[in-house]
Amino acid sequence: MEKEIILAELTKNCSGNNEKLLELMEAYELAKLGYEVQEEQISDIYNRILQTHEFFAKMDAKRVGFSKGDRITDESGMFLLSDKDFEKLMELSRPVLVRANICDENGYYVTDWLKIEIKAKDELVNFIILNIVPSQMRPLFWKSRNSVVFQDKLINILQSSLKAA
Repeated sequence: MEKEIILAELTKNCSGNNEKLLELMEAYELAKLGYEVQEEQISDIYNRILQTHEFFAKMDAKRVGFSKGDRITDESGMFLLSDKDFEKLMELSRPVLVRANICDENGYYVTDWLKIEIKAKDELVNFIILNIVPSQMRPLFWKSRNSVVFQDKLINILQSSLKAA
């Protein structure tokens, strides 16, 4: 009996908040896409600079396929650069990042997509908990709302259920 009551409330909550839920989900997906595109642009810039200039691994990292002295041509190996080489890479990258309108002259993002994504995700999760989740389950969900793993699972479950509907 209790299961049917919870399911009925969930169904009612979903249908009554569908428009706002879809709006928040779209905002989150767009922010996530913006962040992914920005990260790809940054990786491309680092890779071009690493391939144009010579940078070498300062230590062995055989687990990831690098030995001391190997040339670093991909941003995935940037952690192996010496502090001096890393500073040089950043110095060479900054003007390119500025021209691409990713960062300003001080190295701050022009559009901080990660911050936008986090805010959109928090708004979506809070809305789901406060408006979609059945009322008797909300306190339990609310306690976990800041857990990234919980947030991802909640959003994935909701997206899967919307696709199935």
